Amino acid sequence: MFSDVIFIIFWLVIVVFAALAVFLQKPIYNAFSMAISIFSVAGMYIFLGYEFLAALQVLVYVGAISVAIIFVIMLSPPVTVKPKKLNPFKVLIGIVTALTFFGLFFILFYQKYAGSKFGNVVNANINEVGTVLATKYAVPFEIISVILLVAILGAIVLAKKED
Repeated sequence: MFSDVIFIIFWLVIVVFAALAVFLQKPIYNAFSMAISIFSVAGMYIFLGYEFLAALQVLVYVGAISVAIIFVIMLSPPVTVKPKKLNPFKVLIGIVTALTFFGLFFILFYQKYAGSKFGNVVNANINEVGTVLATKYAVPFEIISVILLVAILGAIVLAKKED
């Protein structure tokens, strides 16, 4: 019973802050809402017993990507465009659609996994994960690092001011 309440709390925090990340008007608030939502996903991983994935979630997404997005927002020149006026009918349709989707997802997920014992499904420790990354998945791991390097270089080229 207690674990169900914790699961629902994490789920609600993820959904609420993901919606705030989309609907808030100021980009810095969007970035912070996204970071809180991603941090809550890490909490969900801990709840499910995947501490390593939770640590990676916090380090990679909250620590690196969210901070990078916040720096981009802070270093960008201010946008002088006034926000568009919201159509209440479209907002209502969006909210109803999102709540329906997340509600159905939650019901299906809960029905499938109700009573299941999560956590430690795979008895793999960090050493085994590192070994698999360095042997079996070495090529995809290196390809991802090259793609990230190209993205960083592209961002530097785009952000460079012409003299």
